[in-house]
Parts: sequence; C-alpha cells; structure tokens
Amino acid sequence: MKQNTTLYKIEKEHNLESVIEGIVSHLALNKKESIIKDIKLLDYDAKLIVIQSSDKESEWSKFIPKEYTEGISLEYKIPSILILVNTKSGIYSIIGGTFYKYVLPFLDTSYGLNTYSRIMDPVIDQIITIKTRGVTGLRAGMSEQFKDNYRLMDYIKFGKIPTELKIKIAVETAELYFNQFLSNRSKNIILNISSGLNINKKLTFQELGLLIEIIEYIETKKANDFFSSYKEINNKDRIKNSLKPALINELFNQRVNITSKKISNFDVCYPNKIEDFYSADEYKVKLKKGKSNFKTIETTSEKSEILPIILKYLNEQNFDQNLESFSNYIYNIHIYSYKNDAKKAILKTALIYHLNTELHIQGLGTYIYLDSKWYQLRNIFIQEMNQRCSDILNEYDLKNKVLNEEWKSKSNGKRENEGTYNDRYIKKDYLVLDAINPESIELADIIHIDNGTVYLCHVKYGFSTSMRELYSQIISSARRLKNDLKDEDNKYLRAVYKGLQSKSKNNGLYEEEFLNIFKNSNSIKYVMCVTSHIKNRPLQSTVSKYKSNIAKLSLIQCYQEMRTNYYDLSFEIIKNDACFKN
Repeated sequence: MKQNTTLYKIEKEHNLESVIEGIVSHLALNKKESIIKDIKLLDYDAKLIVIQSSDKESEWSKFIPKEYTEGISLEYKIPSILILVNTKSGIYSIIGGTFYKYVLPFLDTSYGLNTYSRIMDPVIDQIITIKTRGVTGLRAGMSEQFKDNYRLMDYIKFGKIPTELKIKIAVETAELYFNQFLSNRSKNIILNISSGLNINKKLTFQELGLLIEIIEYIETKKANDFFSSYKEINNKDRIKNSLKPALINELFNQRVNITSKKISNFDVCYPNKIEDFYSADEYKVKLKKGKSNFKTIETTSEKSEILPIILKYLNEQNFDQNLESFSNYIYNIHIYSYKNDAKKAILKTALIYHLNTELHIQGLGTYIYLDSKWYQLRNIFIQEMNQRCSDILNEYDLKNKVLNEEWKSKSNGKRENEGTYNDRYIKKDYLVLDAINPESIELADIIHIDNGTVYLCHVKYGFSTSMRELYSQIISSARRLKNDLKDEDNKYLRAVYKGLQSKSKNNGLYEEEFLNIFKNSNSIKYVMCVTSHIKNRPLQSTVSKYKSNIAKLSLIQCYQEMRTNYYDLSFEIIKNDACFKN
C-alpha cells in the first residue's frame, strides 16, 4: 500500500525524548490514550505513536432524521498516527489524521519553504498556486492560481510573504533529486510546500525512508534568496532578548493612539488562519488566571475592536502603570474566535501570536512581525524598493499642479492638522470632502476639477506607517466609485453629496451637477498626497532616508493595484518647510 505523505521537521532545539514526552502530556490532557512503538525506517530509528480511538457516529448522523438512515452505517474511524524519524540532521515527522495539533508546538513551521529554496530554479520552476501573507493594505492574505508556464521569476515580490506553494519544479531538478519517483507516464515532480514538504506522489513505507535520505542531502545545499524578499529571523536569542521586548515596548508606547482609534502599525489576526479569523462571528478576549482558568474580559463582533478593548481594560485596572506590569498581562491575554453560535472556539491562542506589526529597532534595523514569525527585508530588496519608490514618485509627481498650498504651523509652533490644511481648498474648482464617509468609505479629502479631469486627492502628513492607511483608503474609494458608476442609482455618490450639502461645502453645485462631474469627466485620476517629515529630506529624491518599509511597500502596491484594477494614480508632495523650526 502507498500513501501520499507530507514530511515535516521538528525544531532543532528539541530531542526525541522531549518531543515524545510533550506529545504524550498533551494527549493525556485531552484524555486521549496512545500507544508508542519502536520501528525501523530503512536504517533510521523511529517511533510510531497511535491515538487509541473507536468507531463513532458521523456528525451527519445527527443531521439526517433517523427514519432516513435506518439500515445505513454512518460510523467512521479516523486513524491518527505520528511517525518520528531520528536522523543525524534532526527529527522528521509524518503526520496522519488529527495528530497535527499535538505535534504543532514542536514543528519548524518554515521547514518546507526553506527546503525548497535549496533546489529552486527561478527561471524554470512554474508556479501552479501560491498563498501569500500581505504586509500592507487591504489584503491580509491572497491565494492565486496561474496558467501554464508562469515562472517563479515572474512573480511580484513586493509586500508579500509566501506561506504555501504548489510548484512544478524544473525537469533537470526532478531528475537530479527525485529520479527514483519518476515514471514513464510523468517526468514531472510537483511540490506542495508550506510548513512541510510533499512531492505529490504516493510512496511505500520504504520509499518514504528513501525520500528522507534525499531531503537530508538537499538540506546541505545553500538556500536561494530569490523567492522571498524577506529573511526569516530564526535566532531565538535575538528574538527573546531584543525583538519580543521591542514589540511589547512599541505596543506600550502606542496604547493611547490605539485606544483613541488613531492609526497604528499594529494589526490582529490568528497566525496562518486569516480566512477563519476574519470570518468569525464573535471574538472573546480572555485573561489567563491559572493553568486552566480564564476570565472573559469582553466579547466583540468586530476584530478591529480587540486591541482597543485589551488596552482599555489594562488601563482601567491600572495594569499598565509600568512596562513590566504591562508586559506580564499582555502575555496572559488570549483571543477566542467563534462561528455559527458554536460554544466551542474555532481558534484560540495568546494575543502575542495574533499581533502583526513593523518595528524599527535602533542599531538592529527594521523588522516585520507577522503570523508569530520575525522577518527582515534583505538588503538587496531594500535597494530595489527604494529605487522603485523613487522612480514612481519622480515619474508621476504632479509637482503641486493640483495641491499648491503649503502645510503650515499654528501659532503655538505645532503643525496644523489635516482638516485645517484641507479646508484651505474651499475655493473655486475644488470640493473638500474631509470626514465625509458614507458606508465608512471616504471618496477623497479634496476633489479638484480641471478641464474635464477629476482629481481625487487623499491627503496624509508624513511618510511613515500611516501610508498603510492611506493605501487602504485609496483602494476602498476607487473600488466603491467604480462600482457606483456602474449603478444607475449612484447611491454612494448621492450620499457623498448629501454629506457635502450638510456641511455647506457643495460649492453651489446641485446633486445632478455633482454626479455629472464623474459621469461626464474626460478622466478620473487618484492622487496620493503626502509630505516629507524629515527636515531637508525632499521625498522624491531622498526616499532611502526614510525608515518605514511599510510606507514604501504601501506606495508601490497602491500604484500597482490602482493602475491594474481601477484608475490612474499620481502623487503630490505637499510643501511643508514652515513645519520645521529654523
């Protein structure tokens, strides 16, 4: 008999005895009986662990009325097994049935992608499907499928971290490493890659041992940096002593901004379960009080409320009076996600694993914390990204043709806010829509009409992580406008007009005149309007001097996505010399 198995690997810090002890303890906690046997896989010593289970009724047996199921068996058995193979290069695991959750705490979840990077050929390897995790904008994650001959080198790397991949490797690579598994019917090897590695072939028990020998050899090869623009940080000492403390410190410093609903560089999502987390109906925030004792702090149906709820609670209980106390409580906060009124959570884990952010640490550089993993942009990619930003800004800069007002300081020396700046465009050929957002979508901060061209300007001070919000605002606006112009009722645009009218900012326009601005325009152009925030660092020519990689990735992705799916995107770099003291 043959099985299509996926090969995983245990993290190097664990030995065979500690893994078995941890798994058995976890099984006992969940009242699962198990049997452990010593086995041999070729010349490798291995352990077979089987969860004892008996036949049980399928969930369908409770769904279908008994009168219809008489004489029909709706019982099933799920075999749950784990094979741990001890080798010189580490411990490999083969997982069957429902065993994955019990071994997950010990797995190297980057193993599959890291192993593939040692045999990849970016020029020849063809992507079939890919799942990525987005670090900017509206797309938290994306699943893409490709037609034949879509090569790895054609894939756009900006702002995406790969999490799963199905790829047809080059014939030469297949013959070099996996020749034993090729047949006359097919000379191709398709790899399924995620936290594990699967060669998409059914194997005998002995062939599984042979595959482990091959993979051991592949692991001695040098990894290729091409596939990802991000280098995963695996140094546990650096994570423990520098990165995690910096993460908590940044959350501590940002807590007022987050509770007051201002933009921050923190997102919340269950690691590697984006769809499940985003589609949950309810989230419970719980504080761990003991080994199995949790206190529910609050329940919300809005995922965006989770972090404000937590930080507000810690403040009200005086648990955030100093960083040490704050840190202790943050590590004991857990998030439970529920769906379809079920009593059992579909997802649950500590808050620390839910956090996603970008951090700049003095002396160490800029890091991305995403899905409980740490990444750092590779130097060659940073250079490429800086050059791409500079090229886009220089080519599509409107040179203050649309927004020519300077951002000024107030009498107290502080810079004026965004609303005050926008209101200086209450004049002919302009409409100020700041804070008018029907359906929670802001069409623009400022609209300028010039010879039949409509410029939709979205304004933000500075070039930092707030660019992520600006990117999201522009994409949301463009998508809603495009859909509204296809709709004869134009409900969204009419709602925008009512907002203008209520604030007496409609500039003498009637409703139909406002609609016709868009319906009869020669061209609709979006404009991303930002400022420098470093003195004597004009953004167009010194983008490399700005630290936020999120800002740069947001600019690039917004440009690409707008021009591909919606409208042209241009840029205005607003003058702001008056905001800097001499």
